[in-house]
Amino acid sequence: MKKKIILIHLFFAVISLGIKYYQVSGPDLVWNMFLALVAFDFAALVYFVKQPIVKLFFALFWFFFYPNTFYMLTDIVHMNFTSTVLWEKTSLILYMLFVSSILFGVLSGTESVKVMFKSFKVTSYPLRLAFICALSVISSFAIHIGRYARLNSWDILTRPKVVIDELASVWSTGTAAYFVLGFTFLQILTLVFLEDETLNKA
Repeated sequence: MKKKIILIHLFFAVISLGIKYYQVSGPDLVWNMFLALVAFDFAALVYFVKQPIVKLFFALFWFFFYPNTFYMLTDIVHMNFTSTVLWEKTSLILYMLFVSSILFGVLSGTESVKVMFKSFKVTSYPLRLAFICALSVISSFAIHIGRYARLNSWDILTRPKVVIDELASVWSTGTAAYFVLGFTFLQILTLVFLEDETLNKA
């Protein structure tokens, strides 16, 4: 576990350096990756901490930051250079950096869920699947308000009323249902494919 944590942070550093070196414009990919990494780090803290109260405290913060992981899929809309990816070196480099950062976010989220299951010893597959479905739905709403209302994870603590109001008004946009259902499906698809089946034997 510790070796994987080190490697994950090393991946973050390498991708971030590449983004800064090539001066990638558009969304702040490094910041978005950092928020995804924070979610993973909170999951790791839950894994190593033994005190139940502290474990639940870190788990709550993991829950708040988790939507930042799959949120990175929305950065695909900024890849307006894809038509020349196969023919132009700069576009190819930008593509690799974008995809690397997006995969980093998604895989940070997937790994964090696996770590949470191990931390709380959730060995029942139906229970894990139910949690994955519920988490994916909630996270999709959070991703929607993050993209359209530009709210952040900490706003649930600093501006809870604004967050609640935005959640209540999600369906006012014509694409909301497709967005939420689509992101729910994407998350369930990814989490089920990368689910740790060894937990079934625990």
